Amino acid sequence: MRLGAGLPWLLFLAAVGWGLLAEREQVRVGRPWTFIAPDLATGLALVAAGLLVWGYRRDNRCWWLLVAAGFTWFIGTFQPSVNDHIALAAFAFGSWHGVFVVWAVLAFPTGRLPARLDRLVLSMAIVLVSIRSLSRLFLFVPPDVAGYGSENRFLPITDGRWWRVIEDAFEVGYPGVLVLVLVSLAIRWLKSSAPGRRMLSPALFAGFAFAAAVAAESWMGWNAAILGTPIAYLRFWALAAVATALAYGLVRLRRTRSSVIDLVGELGRDAPPARLGAALRRALGDPGLILLSWSAAAGGYVNERGEPAEAVPEHPHRAVTLIAHRGQPLATLVHDIALLEDPGLVGAVVAAVRLTIENERLGAELQSQLDEVAASRSRIVAAGDAERRRIERDLHDGAQQRLVTIALALRLAETRTGDATPQIRAVLARAVEDLGAAIDELRDLARGIHPAVLTESGLVAALTSLADRSPVPVDLHLAISSEPPNAIAAAAYFAAAEALTNVAKHSYAKQATVHAGFANGAIRIIVRDDGKGDADSGQGTGLRGIADRAAAVGGTLRIHSPPGAGTCVEVELPCVSS
Repeated sequence: MRLGAGLPWLLFLAAVGWGLLAEREQVRVGRPWTFIAPDLATGLALVAAGLLVWGYRRDNRCWWLLVAAGFTWFIGTFQPSVNDHIALAAFAFGSWHGVFVVWAVLAFPTGRLPARLDRLVLSMAIVLVSIRSLSRLFLFVPPDVAGYGSENRFLPITDGRWWRVIEDAFEVGYPGVLVLVLVSLAIRWLKSSAPGRRMLSPALFAGFAFAAAVAAESWMGWNAAILGTPIAYLRFWALAAVATALAYGLVRLRRTRSSVIDLVGELGRDAPPARLGAALRRALGDPGLILLSWSAAAGGYVNERGEPAEAVPEHPHRAVTLIAHRGQPLATLVHDIALLEDPGLVGAVVAAVRLTIENERLGAELQSQLDEVAASRSRIVAAGDAERRRIERDLHDGAQQRLVTIALALRLAETRTGDATPQIRAVLARAVEDLGAAIDELRDLARGIHPAVLTESGLVAALTSLADRSPVPVDLHLAISSEPPNAIAAAAYFAAAEALTNVAKHSYAKQATVHAGFANGAIRIIVRDDGKGDADSGQGTGLRGIADRAAAVGGTLRIHSPPGAGTCVEVELPCVSS
């Protein structure tokens, strides 16, 4: 049944109208406002408490039990009515609010009666109140005094002693039933651990308050109570305490659900099992809670330290809740059995844990894919560098050596053609010169593909050679005490090379500075110039290539290039050699 959002207001307004209608009878017979106001407030407090619970936990029947207790509370207030039937009905059925109060107390916190004793006690309360109502309806001889109707038209027996016997029996039996209520709650409380006792404490307090009020009234006598003794007000305060305690307890359980979800959410999607377990222990107030995670590698559950563990409770007050997703086990909670008394709370815990573990699993899969992508990029860069070195060796050992041999042969031919015509000698000299230029260009090409000096002499020598060949004067500051790994050295060299190339081509700089050294577990290459600035890594392939190569080995590229103030290119590469 779906209830509209406006239902609480309608019910409360109905309760106010019903209560005022009942209190009008009390005003008519001259009851003081010190009696009428608490009487009205008591019924409305029960209704308001029930509606508050409805706002937080609509699936819990305690809300309508409290509302029913509030509405039936006002039945007895109609006793001074001038209408004989209304007065008799109020007198006969004025005790039924107690049945709903007993029911709400026993059903706390789930809205269900958890034990056979609870159901037996509630049945006894219903039977006793029913017998009393029937005896008042059919056996009561009303006195001809103000406050009661002068006639009972349902009266089949005129001997009032029968009603008095039943009334006396009720005055003894009803407090006895309330004692059984306290016994039932006490048994549940004693069998529970700390979280369970905290959960039951509001019900125990409410039951004690109501039982004490009823016992005091039975001892003093109902007539004495309504004539203005302080005992009359004890039930007012007792029922107000019942309303407050039960509403507080049920709302607190709802907030516990929310705190579980909020606390787990604060941990983030990559919360390790140890942090997740600690968060649940704090949120649920269960220091003995154990979170076991399913491990496919171990083929079973592991505890928060990663050790194999069995999902078996070690104590009768512990329970096991399995958490799965699409039939696949995710985790198991070993917790206080009292949590099972609130299925909504257990459901919130299971949902929060499932969400966190699923997010962690998905995050781990995503991280694994990212790691594989990074490893793949590194392999591609390494393969490219290896291919560069092969091409450089092939050029050096193949085409370059052959061109050098041809150049030597031409020089030898030139020296042996002393009698040749000047034209032939000029052609040979021009050929030797062009061949030398081709060899230089081939060497530059090979050096651009992969500098041999980097492989043979290391990063310091390669950077020094790079600075020496730069058309823009370079101030070199090197603090490299040990040789980084090949992939890191290549990335550092090509970053510096590309940055200096950009300086020469685009910056219109007069001076450049290169700093290279280790810092915080990384090698840092900084290239600055005094050019026009306004460099953009998104334009051109050079700076993008630096960024891609740096990212492939886990490094970063930062560019600071304000217009007119030069450019600073900073590359940081992780390096275990530092």
